[in-house]
Amino acid sequence: MDNLPPESHAPALRTTRLKAAAAALAAIGLATFVGMLLIDPQHAWAALLQGMMIPTYIAIGALFFIAAHAAAGSVWTVPLRRVMEGLSAGFPLTLLAFIAIAFFGGPYLYEWVNLAGKPEHHSLFHAHHTQGIDKSAWMTPTRWITTTSVILVLWIGLRQLFVRFSLQQDAGADIIAKHTRLSIAWLIIMAVTFSWFCWDMILALHVNFVSTMWGVYCFTAAVQTFLAVLVIFVLWMRKGPLANSIREHTLHDLGSWTLVWSAFCMYIGFAQYLVVYYANLDEETYFFLIRMQHGYGYAHVAEVFLRFVIPFTVLMSQSMRTRPIALLGVSILVLLGNWMDLSWLIMPAFSQNEYRGFYDLPTVLVGAGFVGGFLLLALSFWGKHGVLPKGDPRLQSTINAEHLH
Repeated sequence: MDNLPPESHAPALRTTRLKAAAAALAAIGLATFVGMLLIDPQHAWAALLQGMMIPTYIAIGALFFIAAHAAAGSVWTVPLRRVMEGLSAGFPLTLLAFIAIAFFGGPYLYEWVNLAGKPEHHSLFHAHHTQGIDKSAWMTPTRWITTTSVILVLWIGLRQLFVRFSLQQDAGADIIAKHTRLSIAWLIIMAVTFSWFCWDMILALHVNFVSTMWGVYCFTAAVQTFLAVLVIFVLWMRKGPLANSIREHTLHDLGSWTLVWSAFCMYIGFAQYLVVYYANLDEETYFFLIRMQHGYGYAHVAEVFLRFVIPFTVLMSQSMRTRPIALLGVSILVLLGNWMDLSWLIMPAFSQNEYRGFYDLPTVLVGAGFVGGFLLLALSFWGKHGVLPKGDPRLQSTINAEHLH
């Protein structure tokens, strides 16, 4: 390991100003949310729901990327693993936001929570009884709070295992086998629990809408969001501690993943629409109808360009995938597109007859607060543990692109 380019050979990662800016964003977001509660509580809770998905998406995407490559025996991500572990640090923000929603905001967001314990609760679902059990029996505050809490605690615990194994490797332990087993287990658990989480947090805004594609739709958006954030941080760290570790072939791989995943997002989005269009059921089509009028439809078209058309067009060129300016520009547009998508999924449930845009300032400020909190957690992690998995025996060979020969 003597020939490993240590972080000390590159400029240090300067985070003082970024931490101050992140703390300011977090404070502004919290203050905005509190102010909104006094003026329009439902708007405030809707903004909190949208904002909490930012750290959730990034963390889920990060752990998926780590686990998928570990399970497949892929090594090109080795120099990026510690960066990705830092990007997975946002789960506590999700848990805190959910606790607030569960105990205070639920009745403002979900009609089935507001009607819990009342006769109208059952009729809200238009459910058919099956041995005394129907959807109304499942969609209750107690079940929702219990299962979502278990899911979030499970995510936090498994994320801690990933980090613990990685740090053990830095100390000289051989963790590859157990890291692979954990990765396989995480992929299975994540597929079920993330789908469940998204059903209960977003799909449940419309109790009669049913979508078999919902979990994978949110999952593709999560991974695309994560990839854009990863690219931005990698480009930034290349001017600091990753200057000697992230080379052109790694940028090309990141660009290729961004290209392919954008196409996958487009495919899943179209597949969900096609399934609903083909079935032509009232309880499903209205979900799209209210999102295609009063300006929401135009926003969705713009989102398709930001999340698919532009990334696909720009990154089709092999050379463009290695150009930092192209990767940075595409990543920023992808993040904007995914913020628009979250707004498109959530806000029409509360403002059907008047367009509440993705640029709605109070919602943007609450979202910025979550960005600030996420940055503080990620920067704190990297400040404590560094940005390279120095103990991984595959690190130097991956940096030198030996896996490509």
